[in-house]
Amino acid sequence: MYSLSEIQASMQNILDPFALRKFIGNPEIVWQLAKSTAAPPRTISEKPVNIKFEANPNPATMGDMELVRTITDDHSQPIEGATVDVAVDHADMSGMGMSGLATDQGGGTYAINANLSMNGNWKLTVYVRKDGLDYKEDIEFPVQ
Repeated sequence: MYSLSEIQASMQNILDPFALRKFIGNPEIVWQLAKSTAAPPRTISEKPVNIKFEANPNPATMGDMELVRTITDDHSQPIEGATVDVAVDHADMSGMGMSGLATDQGGGTYAINANLSMNGNWKLTVYVRKDGLDYKEDIEFPVQ
């Protein structure tokens, strides 16, 4: 990292504080400044919560199955210790749904057992609540 005196040495008007704000410098100094002050790269999601859904068996089939969700925050860190409510409903026929509380499996993974009695398109509604976070997401998935 370059010191203020090194930056000022490369400038023509070193006494003007406004000139420091406009510092362009030579390519080597600018590159070094950018490199030394840059934050480490990280992936940030546009949503406050990300839910990765899997059915076991996969693909989902009629009958007993385990619905597993891995829940992370907008920095891809697991959300552990949350209350995760789940509702599953057939997208084409009402009255075939079920709901319940998912079990915390650790590492941001939550699971619930379900019995889906008909094939077709189903909608999984996941509610995630923890420390002021109140998030809802609908996920559609086919059952064979």
